[in-house]
Amino acid sequence: MPNPWSEIRGHLSEIRESFRTEHCNRGAHADCPHFSGMGGGLNILRLRPEAGAGMCPCSCHSTCPATPAGKRLTVPWKTWHTSCTCPGAEQERSRMDEAGIGFPDFSEKYQEARHRSHQRKEALHATQARAAGQSRAEIREIYIAELRARDLRVPPEHILDALVERITGNPLPAARVLGDSLAGMGNGVHELFKLFRQGQ
Repeated sequence: MPNPWSEIRGHLSEIRESFRTEHCNRGAHADCPHFSGMGGGLNILRLRPEAGAGMCPCSCHSTCPATPAGKRLTVPWKTWHTSCTCPGAEQERSRMDEAGIGFPDFSEKYQEARHRSHQRKEALHATQARAAGQSRAEIREIYIAELRARDLRVPPEHILDALVERITGNPLPAARVLGDSLAGMGNGVHELFKLFRQGQ
């Protein structure tokens, strides 16, 4: 019986090889910038989304500090841009800088998202602390004011209504909204795995 993990590792090797640059393919290792383009998608070994700079897997880059470690397929673009020591990297960075090409730093975006999530929790707790004796309409206004005080976006009406219900002690509408979101994500992951299986 075939081992599915060895098949997955085989696919990972194929994916890594797809990041090989033309420079290394033709033996021009001294000209290779190590960077081979922006990569991303579901890393099937880490079972999580991954995005960043795709790096040439050629052994000529083995001592570069920007080489992906472990099961990673990419490194943050900023890591390549600031720390790659490969011979062709400086010329490629200059070319990209002159052309005004830049890429988002996904780790910074992740930290920003975590900060916003923390701020939303604070807004919810602050509203709960002031909710005693208030009507649903007043609680709603308090919560909106707490969000705006933190420069946060006010959620859509159905989510806002569910959060107000949660603050007043009824967690069911919020649980229903969460369940609907998870079901939607589950359907997306199911479709992704169906596509993966079809590609085999």
